[in-house]
Amino acid sequence: MATTQTKTQTPAFESVFERANETGEQFAAAARKAGSAYLDSYERAVDRAIELELKLADSTRQEWLKSLIEAQAELTSTYTSTARTLLK
Repeated sequence: MATTQTKTQTPAFESVFERANETGEQFAAAARKAGSAYLDSYERAVDRAIELELKLADSTRQEWLKSLIEAQAELTSTYTSTARTLLK
């Protein structure tokens, strides 16, 4: 009789495990989508700020300031592309 109970419980356990696995995959997909949306927003905001900063640097004609802002733009680009790679 114990064998019969084990056989009927195993499919139920496998079913629960499969549902939990599917839920985990759905959660991971939603997290990747949210992370990608966050990176898009972050990148647009930083691009706008850098554009404004570059205009300011051009108007002051300070090469060191322009170089600093360009380095910041490069760092931001590297950060976002690395983060996107990790989200895949």
